[in-house]
Amino acid sequence: MSSWGFVPHRHLHAKVWAFLPLELRLALGNDPTPLVVRATDADSRKHTDSLEAPRHYLDLDDAHAEGFDLWGLPWSGAQQLLEEADSSSSVRRLGILPWQLEWSYWRLVKAWAPSDSSEPDLDKIVRAAADLGHYLGDAHVPLHTSGNYDGQRTGQRGIHALWETHAVEWLLSRSEIQACPPCDAAVANYDPVWTPWEIILESHAMVPEVLAAERTWQSMCNRDGHGFRRRGRTMQLAPTAESLAVWDSLTHGHTWPRYCLASQRIAAAWHSAWVEAGAPRAPRRPRASWREQLALYLPRRWADWLLRISSKP
Repeated sequence: MSSWGFVPHRHLHAKVWAFLPLELRLALGNDPTPLVVRATDADSRKHTDSLEAPRHYLDLDDAHAEGFDLWGLPWSGAQQLLEEADSSSSVRRLGILPWQLEWSYWRLVKAWAPSDSSEPDLDKIVRAAADLGHYLGDAHVPLHTSGNYDGQRTGQRGIHALWETHAVEWLLSRSEIQACPPCDAAVANYDPVWTPWEIILESHAMVPEVLAAERTWQSMCNRDGHGFRRRGRTMQLAPTAESLAVWDSLTHGHTWPRYCLASQRIAAAWHSAWVEAGAPRAPRRPRASWREQLALYLPRRWADWLLRISSKP
């Protein structure tokens, strides 16, 4: 399962930065670039970590079909239910997104306030904040709450990328799109346990509308709805701007408000974690070498190679 998409995730973190008070920006290094660059780290880990994928979703419909009421349960309680039902299958088989959000929140708190009272490590803070922001962004996507996440059960394959990548990239490219409403992260409420569940329930309630809209969209745009578009160095067949405008209408324009709401809640989560940690001042940033600065702008594989070379004696 993919998530918002490479470009949308990075734009999301850039939007979050605009909502942060100056003190919190300083505590995050006073530079949004590392947060934006690391916004997609969680997706990259899916290729190397077999435990990563379930952190991005929770299949609520499958849970209900199996008779599980997981809402609000601590992970220990959910784990016990799932093990008792089928001890031969992974307890992560339905996804662990709400619990991952809670764990990621406390990871960020601990990064700002290490338990051994050592100096906070800015790189750990940025990584923890970027991961929390990524998982929160995914929680706002309707199809991250359904076992039918790509329409594979209803003959609607491709709906995942349509909703969260093609449609969002089209919206981001429109000069006339309204700016996200202002948000004061200092007064927005975020509870590390209950807010994730509320977000996931909101998203899940949108699933029937998204599936129904895609059926109508396919019938209306089946012939002329796709064209070749350049993505990076390749040409790919993708929905046209005209068909995406139809899609936005069929979904009652709900994608952009959802995207904006995700950015506001990420800002609130970062602020809440910072306050929980005691509102620490900015950790001292060691002067980055030219290799470290360049690595921020390179693909992950090349960046890792460059940093590995720089660490050799």
